[in-house]
Amino acid sequence: MRDSIFVVGTVSSHIYLGITVSSDLKWHEHISSICLKTTRTINFVMRNTYCCSQEHLSVFRPHLEYAAAAWDLYTANDIQQLERVHRHAARFVKKDYRRTTSVTGLLDELGWLPCSNIANTLV
Repeated sequence: MRDSIFVVGTVSSHIYLGITVSSDLKWHEHISSICLKTTRTINFVMRNTYCCSQEHLSVFRPHLEYAAAAWDLYTANDIQQLERVHRHAARFVKKDYRRTTSVTGLLDELGWLPCSNIANTLV
């Protein structure tokens, strides 16, 4: 019987069940991935629908919330990145892209909680 040697290569990150796990066990790459996926979904809906309602939230909110209990907003940079996408979605749902409009006011009108509360609301 011959001894076989298997060489296992290392990777910087790996996607497992939709969660990007990096070699340093930080969540930045996963957060970037879900922000990109959510932004693409919002932009797709924007291009393909005439009107939007709060029900469209069910299309992109799950991307932001998936596995939030595991990564729970790791750094301030990650929180800002998620909030940017969340605010983009609020502007889209309310159809208000004016620079003078308070996005915080839009979020309050919609009754949406900030992204920093995502993991707390899921538990």
